[in-house]
Amino acid sequence: MLKKIENTYLRYLYIVIVLVLQFHWHTSVGQIIDTNHLYLKEVIVIENKQKAIQTTKKTILIDSTILKLNNTSTLAELLSNQTTMYIKSYGNGNISTSSIRGGNANHTAILWNGLSIQNPMLGQTDLSLIQSNLFNSVQLEYGGGSSAWGSGAIGGSIHLNNKAKFNEGVKTNLQINYASFDNKKLNTSVLFSKEKLYSKTALYYNESKNNYAHIDTLQGDKQTKVVNHAEYIIKGIMQEIAFLVNSKNTFNARLWYNNSNRNIPSFTQIHSKKNQIDENLKMSGDWELKKQNFESTTKIAFFKDNLSFNDSVANIYSISKVNTLIAETNNSLNFKQSKILFGANYTLYKTDTKNYDTLHKLNKIALFGGYSINLLKNKLSYTIFIRQEFTNQTIIPLTGNTGILYTISKSLHAKINASKSYRQPSLNDLYWKEGGNRNLLPESSKEMDGSIVFSRDFKSLKLTIEGSYFNRLTNNWIIWLPSDKGYWTPRNILEVYSRGTETKTSFTYIKNKLMLKLDINTSYVLSTNTKNMSENDNSKGRQLIYSPRYSGNSAFLLNYKNLNFLYSINYTGYRFTTTDNTSWLSPYYISNIRLSNSFNKENLKITLFCAIQNLFNKNYIVVQNNPMPLRNYEIGLSIQFYKKNKIKSV
Repeated sequence: MLKKIENTYLRYLYIVIVLVLQFHWHTSVGQIIDTNHLYLKEVIVIENKQKAIQTTKKTILIDSTILKLNNTSTLAELLSNQTTMYIKSYGNGNISTSSIRGGNANHTAILWNGLSIQNPMLGQTDLSLIQSNLFNSVQLEYGGGSSAWGSGAIGGSIHLNNKAKFNEGVKTNLQINYASFDNKKLNTSVLFSKEKLYSKTALYYNESKNNYAHIDTLQGDKQTKVVNHAEYIIKGIMQEIAFLVNSKNTFNARLWYNNSNRNIPSFTQIHSKKNQIDENLKMSGDWELKKQNFESTTKIAFFKDNLSFNDSVANIYSISKVNTLIAETNNSLNFKQSKILFGANYTLYKTDTKNYDTLHKLNKIALFGGYSINLLKNKLSYTIFIRQEFTNQTIIPLTGNTGILYTISKSLHAKINASKSYRQPSLNDLYWKEGGNRNLLPESSKEMDGSIVFSRDFKSLKLTIEGSYFNRLTNNWIIWLPSDKGYWTPRNILEVYSRGTETKTSFTYIKNKLMLKLDINTSYVLSTNTKNMSENDNSKGRQLIYSPRYSGNSAFLLNYKNLNFLYSINYTGYRFTTTDNTSWLSPYYISNIRLSNSFNKENLKITLFCAIQNLFNKNYIVVQNNPMPLRNYEIGLSIQFYKKNKIKSV
C-alpha cells in the first residue's frame, strides 16, 4: 500500500506609517502591462565565481514574475512551492529548514550576495524568518559547491542576490495584507535611483496570533483543535546604497536587520511556555572593479546573531550570541575563450554563550581558484574550481568541482559535474557544554551529477525539459547520540549514500497581452545509511528519517493585461520517523491559489489581491507532532508610485 500510494505522487491595519513609499518593479509594471517586454528573459548580473561554477550545474532561477506574485511569502514558502527542495516545517510561523537531495539542513549553504549567512553555532538558517521580497533574485544551485562557497554546500546552495539598478528614477510601494489567524502584514519600500546613485529602503512587519485550526490525530479522536501559545512578531529593515564612481568602479553597502519574537506551541503537552527571540544584524560593503580584461570584487561584512530561548516549565533560559567577520576578494582574468579566477576569504567567528565552557574563536582562511574555457567553437565549456581552507580547530580537506557543458544541437545540451565538498562541525557540535566533541572530523562528500536539457521556441510557445541524475556518498556524517555519561554527544558515525533523479518541465505561451506558463518539477531521492550505528542498530540500508523519496510540485500562471492568476500544487511523499523505517508520516499534497488585479493611472498603480492556501483543506503534518494549518486566506492592497528620470537632451 505504501508503494502504491507513493507512485501516485504526480497527484489586521495594525500600524500606520505613511511616508512616500515605493516599489522596485520595472517601468512596464508601473504602467499597463506590456507582455512582450515583461516576459523577456531576465538578465541578472552575478559575480564571476557564481557564474563560472553554475555553468555546468543544475540551477533554478525563480522567475521574476513568480517572485512578485509571492512578495508576501517567506523564503520557506517560496521554495516549497517552486522547487523540489524539501522544507522541514515545525508548524505555521515556526522554524523551517531545508533539505536538498537527501541532505540535512546544515548541508545547504545560504548565501546573501555571495556571503554565507548560516548561524555558525547551529550550522543552518531558519528560512521562515527571511522575506522573499527583499531580493532581486532567488536562485537554487543543486549539488556540491564547497569549492566556491565553503562549508555546508553539500546538497546545494540558495543564492539571495541584491543588485543596484541605476538611472531608474523614484519608485514607491506600500502594501497592507490581512490574513487568517489575525495575521497583519505591512511592507513598504523607497527606491531612489539616479545616474550614479542608488538607494533602496525596505521595511517589513508581520504579526499573527497564529491560532490556527488543525485536526488532532494524536489522541485518536480526530477532533478539530486550535493551536495555543503560537503568537509571533517578525519585523525588519534592509537598506541598500550604491555609488557608480565611474565606468570602472562601483561601491555597494547594505544593512539588513531582522527581529522575531515567537511563542512555541506544544502539541503533546497541556501547556507550553516556550519562547524564542531571534535578532540578526548583517552589514556588508563591496567594491567592484572592471578594467579591460580584469574584474575584481572585494567584500567585507559583519554579522551579529543573537538567539534567546526560554522554557519556564523546563527551567531553561538560554542566550547565545555569535559575531561573524568576513573579508573576501574575488578576481578574474578574462581572455577571448577562457577565464582564470582566483581569490581568498578570511572568516572569524566569536561566540558568547553560557552553553559553552568558555568564549570561543574560530578562524578560517580559504584560498580558491578556478579556470574555465570554451572550445569547439563554443560548443564545449569546461570549468574547474578548487579550494583549500585552514582553521584553528579542524583539518579541512581540499575540495574541488569540475564540469562540462556540451551543446549537442541548437535545442539540446548536456551537463556533467563532479565535486568534492565538506561541512565543518558547527560550534555547538564542537563546544556544547556536556556533549560537545572537539575531536569531530568534517563531513566530506563526493558527488557526480548530470543533466540533459532540451529547449526550443515554437513561435509563441517555448518548451524546456530537463532531466537530471545525481549520485553522492557522504562520509563522517555527524549525528547526536546518547552517551554512557547520561547526555547526548555528536559523533562521526554515519556513511550516507544519496542518489536519485529530478525533472523540470516548463511551457510558456505568449501572444499579445496573454501569457500562460506551466512549470512541473519532480524528484526521486534515495538517501540511505550504509552502515549500522551500533551492534543492535537496524538502520543499515534504510531511508534517512524525514527524507521523502518522492516529491513534486507544479505551478500554473496566467497573465492577461493587468490580471494575474497563480495556482500551485505541492506533493510530498512518505517520510520515515524512525531509523529502521517502521514508522512514517503519510504523504500529502497542498494546493494554493492567488489572484490579483491592477488599476493603472499615469504613474500610479493600485493592486488588489486575494489568496487561498491549502485550498482543499487537507490535514497534514510535515514534522511529527507538529500539525500544519487547514484552509486559510489572505487579502491585500498595494499602492505603487513611479517617476522615471528625465532623459537628458544631447
